[in-house]
Amino acid sequence: MKKLGITMLLVGIAFLSGCTSYKEMDSPSLKMFQEQVGKTVPGVTSLETVTHPTRLLFRYTFGTEPDITVQQDIVKRTDGYICTETFETEVLASYYASYNKKDRIPPDIVLSMDTDGDGEANFEYYASFGKEGGWSWWYSDYKSMHTEVILP
Repeated sequence: MKKLGITMLLVGIAFLSGCTSYKEMDSPSLKMFQEQVGKTVPGVTSLETVTHPTRLLFRYTFGTEPDITVQQDIVKRTDGYICTETFETEVLASYYASYNKKDRIPPDIVLSMDTDGDGEANFEYYASFGKEGGWSWWYSDYKSMHTEVILP
């Protein structure tokens, strides 16, 4: 009876770990985007890009908390990048292939920002692809209602 319980526990853990898997992204245009952000956006200490089954996550880590203009700059740069043909042909094509997405529904684009170095995001910006086409941006501090971000 004890062996059955342990076996069921191990099977459950294996099942859950498969559901929460992620894949690191690697493409020439993504690498160039990451390098450009690292060189031109003040305070960014690292930028990692991974995919989950429904999200493409840009994990930003900062040495100091970025002000609102830096945050908006990152959102504008990312919006510009995700609207390019190379993003579509390299990054999204890789995402669709990795997760066997025959329906070709784009994942949410998430910009999580860790501003205190604890490994956890303090807030995030995210974009969802609308039914009419185009990306809509939102801000979440994980505490209050999400607010829409209007890009200039």
